[in-house]
Amino acid sequence: MAVKLIDQLNPGLLGFWEIEETTEQLLDLLRPDREELLPFYSFRNESRKREWLSVRLLLKQMTGSNSGIQYDPAGKPLLTGISGQISISHSTGCVAIYYHPTEQTGIDIECISRNIARVAPKFLAGPEIEDSTRNGLLSNKELMLRWCAKEAVFKMIPYSEIDFAKQILCSASPFLDDQGAFSATFSIKGTSTQIPLAYRLLGEILMVWGTFPI
Repeated sequence: MAVKLIDQLNPGLLGFWEIEETTEQLLDLLRPDREELLPFYSFRNESRKREWLSVRLLLKQMTGSNSGIQYDPAGKPLLTGISGQISISHSTGCVAIYYHPTEQTGIDIECISRNIARVAPKFLAGPEIEDSTRNGLLSNKELMLRWCAKEAVFKMIPYSEIDFAKQILCSASPFLDDQGAFSATFSIKGTSTQIPLAYRLLGEILMVWGTFPI
């Protein structure tokens, strides 16, 4: 199997799966029952099928149980079979899960070389754009760090209508190492919450994760 990472975070678990198996191989590894497979049959795209299977395999590898996944009306994943909270993310050819026993989680993964400079003004505030500029040019690595951070925060907060550029602001040092920590501030209804975040670069894949108190 292609599990690339399962880390104990004390508390919490971080998992990353690089998908190398075929759909048939993943089905054979997971061995889901007929009812569990009902959503799977609705997918026409083979990549989507492999992502769906890999997420559930990774979760079972992480928890060592027959835990399952359902979704609330807003589309956020909910655990079945065990207590705790999870967040899920996927990029081309890989999936990631962040599990925490008590707090709401958020994780996002993206290919670090994906060019997002054109859309930066839509999700970054002016000071964040300045912080992402190196030698007069926007740094795609710095942009992607902030993009993943805001996506992770959005997944962990209990709100759906959020202005990324105004309500989620990132405070990050220059992206120099393959892993590190920084923070974001989430603001709503006159209150602000500081959210600690961590990141890790696995090859071309950037992961950013954190938690929000329930």
